[in-house]
Parts: sequence; C-alpha cells; structure tokens
Amino acid sequence: MRTSASKASPVPAARLTVPTGAARRAGVATEVLRGRAQQMTTVLHRLRATARGGHGQVLIVTGEPGMGKSALARAIAAEAVTLRFRTGSANADNVGRLSPGAPLLMALRHGPQPLLSGDELIDLAVQVDEPLVLLEAISDRLEAAAAAGPVLLTIDDLERTDQLTRFLLRTLPFRLAALPIVWLLVGRVAPDGVLDDLGTLSGSRSGQIAVERMELPPLTADAVLDIGRDRLGERFGDAAEILAQADGNPFLAVQIIDAVNSVRAGHHEGPEQSVRLSVPRRVAHGVHHTLVRLSPRAVDLVRVLAVLGRPAASRDAEALIGASPAETATILDEAVEAGVLDRRDGRIAFRYRLVRDAVYLDLDEPTRRALHRHCARHLAAGGAGAAVIAAHAREGIEPGETECAAIIMRAATDLVAPTPHTAGELAVTALRALRPTDRSYPELGERCVRVLGLVQRCDDAIEVGDLVLAHLDDGESVSRVELGLARALWLAGRWEEASARCASVLARSDLTGPMRIRLNALQALVDSRLRGAAVTRPRAEAALAEARRLGDHEARITALHALAEITRNGADHAASLAYFRQLRAENQPEFFAQEIMALQHLDRYRDAEALLKQAWSESVDQPASARPALLYAQIWQGFNLGRLDDAEAGARTLLTLARELGSRMCELEAASIVSMVAIYRARPEDARRELALDGNGPAAADEAHAPPLLLARGWLTAATGEPAAAVRLLTPLVRAASDERDAWPWKPGWLPVLTTIGVAADDPEFLHEVLALAETGAARNPGVASFEGIALHIRGLVERDPALLQRAVDVLAAGPRSLLAAWAREGLGTHLLAADGRTRGITQLDLAWEAYQQAGALAPMLRVQKVLRKAGVRRARWAVTEPAPTLGWAALTEAERTVARLMGSGYSNKQIAAELQVSTNTVGTHARSIFTKLDVRSRAQLSNQYHEQITGA
Repeated sequence: MRTSASKASPVPAARLTVPTGAARRAGVATEVLRGRAQQMTTVLHRLRATARGGHGQVLIVTGEPGMGKSALARAIAAEAVTLRFRTGSANADNVGRLSPGAPLLMALRHGPQPLLSGDELIDLAVQVDEPLVLLEAISDRLEAAAAAGPVLLTIDDLERTDQLTRFLLRTLPFRLAALPIVWLLVGRVAPDGVLDDLGTLSGSRSGQIAVERMELPPLTADAVLDIGRDRLGERFGDAAEILAQADGNPFLAVQIIDAVNSVRAGHHEGPEQSVRLSVPRRVAHGVHHTLVRLSPRAVDLVRVLAVLGRPAASRDAEALIGASPAETATILDEAVEAGVLDRRDGRIAFRYRLVRDAVYLDLDEPTRRALHRHCARHLAAGGAGAAVIAAHAREGIEPGETECAAIIMRAATDLVAPTPHTAGELAVTALRALRPTDRSYPELGERCVRVLGLVQRCDDAIEVGDLVLAHLDDGESVSRVELGLARALWLAGRWEEASARCASVLARSDLTGPMRIRLNALQALVDSRLRGAAVTRPRAEAALAEARRLGDHEARITALHALAEITRNGADHAASLAYFRQLRAENQPEFFAQEIMALQHLDRYRDAEALLKQAWSESVDQPASARPALLYAQIWQGFNLGRLDDAEAGARTLLTLARELGSRMCELEAASIVSMVAIYRARPEDARRELALDGNGPAAADEAHAPPLLLARGWLTAATGEPAAAVRLLTPLVRAASDERDAWPWKPGWLPVLTTIGVAADDPEFLHEVLALAETGAARNPGVASFEGIALHIRGLVERDPALLQRAVDVLAAGPRSLLAAWAREGLGTHLLAADGRTRGITQLDLAWEAYQQAGALAPMLRVQKVLRKAGVRRARWAVTEPAPTLGWAALTEAERTVARLMGSGYSNKQIAAELQVSTNTVGTHARSIFTKLDVRSRAQLSNQYHEQITGA
C-alpha cells in the first residue's frame, strides 16, 4: 500500500524530538514540571494522604493540547511508585472508542506491577457486553489489589473514552471510596462534557471521596523564554518575539524553537518570517515539513499508523505497508531518527500524540478514508473484535461500501447492551452507506430497525423502517421489517401504533406461515396493554398452539410472554407464574425476575428469597438486560417485607444504572420506589425531587407507561394535605384498572395506599371502586393472605364492620408482610376508638406503631400518634416531628448500621453482600451513605469509630 508523498530531500530532516531526560531545564517535560510546582505539591500531599490513611482520591487534570498533562501524569506516577503504589495507565483514542472498557482494562494490565494477569484481562474482556457483571468483576479485582497496598490508576485522553469506560469511571471511584485507590483522570477541556460530568457527580457526593480538579494553565512568559534559552543558547537572539506566539504552550514552544533552528541551519525553504505562522497551525506545519523529507515508504508508514491510531507490532506495520521485515526495519529507523515515531515496549508508536494528530489532519479526506478502509481490512484479517474494526469502517465508509456496512452493523448488534447509544449510531451509519439497490439492503435494514428498537430509539427505528419498506415488495421482507418496528414500539410503550402495524401486515395475503404466527403472537402481546383478556387471551393461546405445531421458537416465546402478561394483568398470579417458569425453561433468563415477582404476589417470599439468591449467584452468566429487572425484584422483596432501607438503597442503585444504561422505563420505576420510601419516611420534599426525575420529567407519556409514577404523585398530594385532589388525580387510573391492561393494582401496597387516600378524603365512591379491585384480586388468588386481608379490611372500612376489620388483622398478621398487618391494625384501632372500644383500639394502634417504627416508616407512625394523642394517650417512646439527625451513628438507618458493623469488622463489600443476600451495588450504596453520615473517608476510620461506639470509648 502506497500513498503519495513529495520526493525525499537529501537534506536531513528536522527532528521533532522533545528531550525528556533527567537534566533540569533540558526539555519540555522538565520545564512543564518546573512550571507546575504548585500542582505537584498538591498531588504529592494527596498521594501521601492515601498511602497513610487508605482513603480514595480522584485527581482530574485538564488542559489544552500541549500543556504537559501527560508529562505531569508520568511524573505523578513516578512519585507514586516511590510511595509504594502499584500503578497502571492507559490512553484512550478515538478509534478505540468502540472497544468498550478498553482504557480501564489496559490500565489494570499495564504497569511495573500489573493489577491483572494476562488471563485475568482476558476473563474481564469477554464481559464488556455485560456492564453490570464487568463492574462487579473490576470492583472485586481492585478491592483485592488495594488490600495489599495503595493503587494509582491513570486514564489519559479521557475525552476520547467510550461509553462503557465512562460508566465505570463514574461508578467505581465512589463505590470504592473506602479503599486506597487514586484515580488520575487526564484530558483536554472536553467538548462533550465528560470531565464536567465527573466533576458534577463528585460534587453531588461531596464528602464521600476527595476530588481535586487541576486545570493546567499556559506556562508563564518567563518559563517559555527559559525553554528557548536552554535550547538555543547563544543563538537565542530575537526568538523571544516568535516564542510569544506559543501563548505559553510548551509543546508549541519547542516546535517553534526547532523551526527556528531549522531555518538557521539552512534546512527550511523560505524566509525566517515563515516561522511566524499562527500557533494552532504550527505543529501541523512542522510535521508536514518533516514528512516531505522522509522517503515515500516512511511517509506511508507514518500515515497509516496515524490512521490506525494505536501502537502497532512490527508484523502489523509490515502488513499495513506491504513490506518485508528488513525493509520495514529500515523505514522505521528513518521515522524514529526524524523524531516522528518511537519504539515502546516492543511496539511502534508516535513519539507525541500531538504529532500523530497533526499527521492525521494533514491527510486529505479521500486518502484518510482509504486508509481507514485499509486498516479495517487488516484488522478483520487479524481477527480483531468487530467493534475495533467497525471504528475504522465507519471512518472509511462511502456510499456503496457494502463490506464496511456489514462490519459496522455486526458491531452495532454486539454493542446494544454495553453502549446502546453507540450501537444506534453505528446501525444508522451502516444503513446510510447502502443504496436501496444493494442486495444486502433489506437484511441490513431489518437489522438496523431491530438495533434501534432495542436501544429505545423508536422514532429513528420508524423512520428507517419506513424508508426500507418503501423499497420492498414481497410479504416476507415487509413482514420482517414490520415485526421489528412493532417490537420497537412495544418496548417504547407505543402500543396502539404497534398493534396497528401488526394488523396492517397480517392483512397481506403473501405472508408465510411462520411469519404470520409470529405477528399474531406479537399482536397478542401488544394488545395485552390495550384490550381485555377476553379478546387477547384466545389470540395468544391460538398463536402458542400454532407455534408449537410449526416448531417456531420465536413465536412460541412471544406467545408465552403474551399469556404471562395477560394473566398477570388480570391478577391470576398462579397462571402467570406458570407461564414465566415456562419462559425461563426455554432458556430465557430475562424472565427470571418476573418469576420471582410472581412468587412475591403469591406471598411466597421465602421461595422468592431462595430464587433471588440463586439468581445473583448465576448473574455472571445472564445478559446485562436481565440484571436491572433482577435488581427490581430484589427491591420489591425488601419493600414488601418492610425493609425500607434495603428497598431505597436498591432503588437508588437501579436509578443510577438506568440513567447510565439509557433505560427510561427502569428509571421511571426506580424513581417511583425511591419516592414511595420518602413518603413513608415523611420526607415529602425528597419524594417531590425524585418524581421530578432529576429535572427530566415526568412527561404525560411517562405516567401512562409507568402508572406507579402517577400513583406516587397522588400519594404525595394526599400526604401533603390534599387527599381530595389526590382522589381527583387518581380516579381515572382506578376506573381504568378494571380493563386489566396493566398489573399495577396487584403490585404490593397500592390498594392500601389508595384506601388510605379515600378514607382521608372521605370519598365513599372512590373507596367502593378500590374495594372492587381488591375483591377481584382476592377471588383470583384464593388462600393468598395479602389479597384476602386487603379485601377484608377495605370491606370492613366501607361497611364499618369491626368483625371484618378483625378478620383482616388476623389474616394479614399470619402473612409475611408486616406493613400490611400494621395498616390493618391501624384501621381497626381507629375504628374501635370511635366505637367505644378504647382499650382494644389502643392495643391495636400500639402494635401498628411498633411495626411502623421497626420499618422506619415515620409518616404512618406520626399518623398513629396523632390518633392516640387525640384519644388522650401519650408514650415516651413516640417519634418527634423534629428533623432526624443527618450526621453520626444516630443518623444511620437500621440497614446502614448492619453494613457499618460488618465493614467495621473487616468484611469486604462482596462478603457483606453474601452475608445479607443483596447485590454488591446495594452494599456500595449503603457504604457511601455511611461514609457521609459518619464523616469518614476510609474503612480504617470507620472501623475505629465502630469500635469506639461499641466500647463506649
């Protein structure tokens, strides 16, 4: 492979070398450090603090290109080694942005004492499509490494990192704040806000990990002049005027000095005034000036390596330029002597990133695209990952490049789970490069629609799908695309459109049998949110029978899913459990969480606990898409059993993960649970803030697709003194529940909440509607204490029947849900007080108060206290309405005290998770809250406080 280059000049090339030796004042690295004394002092203080105290640090170094960020980072790493840190470092790059997690994984592997072995790196690399698994695995590795001593991890060129790496860097430092790990994050001022996001995140978690941000300003004029004097000596002359154009940038200053040297040595064509070009163009000019003096083959090597964008082995260089080993070695020597390339750790790399960037920018667009395609073919032949190959294919793709388009679409499919945004962009890029007449257009169009649907870019999926459909005629091709569009609309909650799409295609006469049955099954699934079971169930059952007859796996799974949804929406939880178990038996692990929640609906919490334990132990083998649902099931397990601390910690974890992974539905569900816990705990402002979804909603469509959001808003309205307004808000939702298009009435706790609102509003009509739902649930789930007790209690309230209220208490007290029993006792006790049953009423209210107090449910505690106080009862142990303490051991919740006790006893996060049977994510959430409330920064400090607490010292 050859690229055009100017004829080699007999005059030796001007070197681009920037001396970095130990001699003081002899090169850019030394000068940079001399001009950064204050920053180095700050960093050394931070490093020593970590080495002594064991707490984590985040150091963020930013600055314009050429300001010496990398030199400073290398100096920091060198100092860390002297303090007995284990260090690791890696650079990100644009081409590598499609290699998910690569910068962090490489940092763990590269260093004087690598934190990972080669085999461990391979084990982690295969998990990049499972972000939550990878997060757990890296967390475990770092926890083990930090147990042996302090660790420094450096990621340079942070603005070039991929989405997965950013997710890990936004999560790991705070999760591992208690460990002696310093995160050195280096990058220029990022236009996409990467560094700003990290800074914002650190600010929102103030006190949990120390964060130091350092912006490297330009060097002073005197420091730049010192560089000139050091390099030019007596020949410094009037170079001061030219150096002023460097604007304090040390790298540009050296390029100017070398250009002056070249002119004075007679190696520069043109007058010395040509050196006075604008500074931003100076490096590119200097590099171009150097390249024209290299041989054409050396130029070929430099240019293709600039496009490759990563250090290359000698055999890669040989293949890329089509040269023998001996010829490549000679060419490489020439480029190294010119100061353009360098040999590092047995690989070929650019001496400076700025030089690589200048070479890349100096290429005309056709040449650059051709070289990217050349690199893509080379990497494909070498068996590189699809994402890496796609990075080059994307840069080199042109209309009609079907090979590149296929490569990019494969990568998009692989990246749906770890980097959904990138996957969507790649899919669209691949399709846009094709002509409708290309043979692969229908197939890649269908795959593009599928990818866009999976990453929840529904509007884009429809736009692409309609464009593809305009060029299709046969029913089979049309139906495949329409099937993908209907699935995308289902995932986005746009059920009416999905149903219309299915119906339109089913009206065609040229569908094959398998495609027709798949569409029938999908329409049954979609219609489970639009029509009652009387319409949808026969369609789903017919689709299942036909799918089994034809042996069509996809249709069978969709039909089973439809039946599971239909029965769950209709409160037939035994049938729903059976269908979800069939789905999991079909090797569909994403339905494991649904099976667990079906058990919860049947009050089989012990069985659900056993399956949760099994699910977490097997989670490493499950797709990333299944784990948020598993965490959701874990959250409801805690919430239903009155473990509000665990439920809140899990929901906050899910909220963070949902936002990182771009799952809007998970975000809505998690926010509703966090707000529910806040209402239980008499924190209405916290609930209001959570329902605002971090300033991003909710929209009307959000509340339509996630009823718990509307329910939580209604509950908050009632809790803040407006029960009548809450009834008006929630009545349409309650009346629509009889259509059985959503399972919300049967989710734990909502009917008691609605009953409490109806009682407060004194609205009999609303209570009768809630009662109808409760009795439907009880009739369809015979023998399930929660359903039976709720229906009995609401009927007792409506009819003012103390016998029914007592039966409800008996039933619910024998069940597993303590908060439900407390709610029933509260209702019975209040009724008895009003009916001259003072002694029995006070007893029931005291028991309710105790259950609420054990769960940390302050709002109903205060409600019970108000009723008792009105009856003339006082208790010394009653809760007060003053704000709870925010600092110290008294501020810890019960779950936090348990985690603090285990941490203080030396347990790791992983051991605590196993002990408490929760996820390590949940333990990490508890740990961050504990560190904030106790104002500690390390496990050692926590342990000291814990032992002081138990000894009374």
